[in-house]
Amino acid sequence: MNAPRVSTYCKAGALAMASLGVTSFALAQEESPHSLTANVAATSNYFFRGISQTNNGPALQLGVDYVYKPLNLYAGVWASNVDGSKARGYYYVDQDGQQVVVSPGTPDAQYQMTRAPGYDGSSVEVDLKLGWIPKFDKLGIDIGYQRYWYPGTRYQPNNTNEYHAGLSYDLWGYATPKFTSYYSDNFYGLGASWYHDLTVTVPLPYEFTLTGHYGWTRYNNSVNYGGGYSYNDYSVGLSRELYKGIALAVAWVDRDQTYLCAPPFQCGSSAVATLSYAF
Repeated sequence: MNAPRVSTYCKAGALAMASLGVTSFALAQEESPHSLTANVAATSNYFFRGISQTNNGPALQLGVDYVYKPLNLYAGVWASNVDGSKARGYYYVDQDGQQVVVSPGTPDAQYQMTRAPGYDGSSVEVDLKLGWIPKFDKLGIDIGYQRYWYPGTRYQPNNTNEYHAGLSYDLWGYATPKFTSYYSDNFYGLGASWYHDLTVTVPLPYEFTLTGHYGWTRYNNSVNYGGGYSYNDYSVGLSRELYKGIALAVAWVDRDQTYLCAPPFQCGSSAVATLSYAF
């Protein structure tokens, strides 16, 4: 939790010195270089890059973040429940000797049911992160590393390393756009991939905040060479602090090529409500 800045005013001493013609003064406690915050949230559906991780079910999430303010370094851990079953229901059609995913309603398609790994045995996601977040006036920088870890999974490639670099800029308090690129050399067993995230936050009257997001997922290899299908996801949300760290957020989450998803990884087109508490 954030260490409060405390100012101690020696009222009696100030009055005494004022009576002697001496200017009053205040003693301020030095601000701590360490910042520790925690948060807990309940959400109706845990989405990650346009894909439900809970088979369109609810999730309980908690996290702790530490910042060493003199060097702008941070470390954190975050956790959420996920659906631990093995995924099912991909549809394939043989086209010119290749297999491609198609929707169940594709005319004349010959379907073959197959099993994707899913989280297979793990019902918890734990994210570990490290990074550097300097700020230069209105320009913010975020360079870091994140580990997605699924304890107990029987499909070890689920445990993924990812690196990112991002820039944000405060447009005179009217809006703050942020662009971040993420890279993984083996994203959930699908080889090298990139994710580009453009997010814009806009403060509104009555202490509401509007957030718009667009993301691009791109795999270095095609499906036929061990990669995945590239797609785009997007969301728009509205949030507000209700009372001393308690906040409510509602959002609409969607993506293209929704037929590429198979249970428990349901695709977008969903409203999400999240109640959180930060302290």
